[in-house]
Amino acid sequence: MIPSLPPSALGRAAAAGDDLIPLQQRLLAAAQDADGAAPPTETPKTGDAKPVDPPPFKWPDFQSDPVAVAFLAALRGLPPPATDSQEDKQRYADAVGKLLRDFKDPATGELAFTTLKQKNDMIQRTLEQIDEHSPLHTALLTSLVSNMGIGSMMTQWMQDAIMSGGVPKEMEDW
Repeated sequence: MIPSLPPSALGRAAAAGDDLIPLQQRLLAAAQDADGAAPPTETPKTGDAKPVDPPPFKWPDFQSDPVAVAFLAALRGLPPPATDSQEDKQRYADAVGKLLRDFKDPATGELAFTTLKQKNDMIQRTLEQIDEHSPLHTALLTSLVSNMGIGSMMTQWMQDAIMSGGVPKEMEDW
């Protein structure tokens, strides 16, 4: 709920002769008050503004991250698929996903990846370290796609809950 203005503020806002001050002018005045310097007198035209690209994201060095190194070692310790069958590949991908869910930080003994973002970040970092023709590469991609699907379903569920006034469809039948 948006709080209402006190009566004194309402009177001031509605007083005759008060001019409305555009937001741009208020921001310029606030900037001038903050640093004591005069703000620029001209605003750039929309065609003059050049977009500023953020610096490219760089992962921390993989070899200096003990959790990443331990996770990759644990992945390489999993037995690869016995055959080239789809069932064996799926079992291997399931084992990789289970390792990702259950992996504990060697230093603390606590779960290393507790959010989907942490899991997806580690998968992406690990993918950069292995050969793309490896069965491990395919299994990691399978886990990544699965996590992305879960994230999408969670987002959809939250949107449904918000749009329904906080009562998800699953609860309506109760």
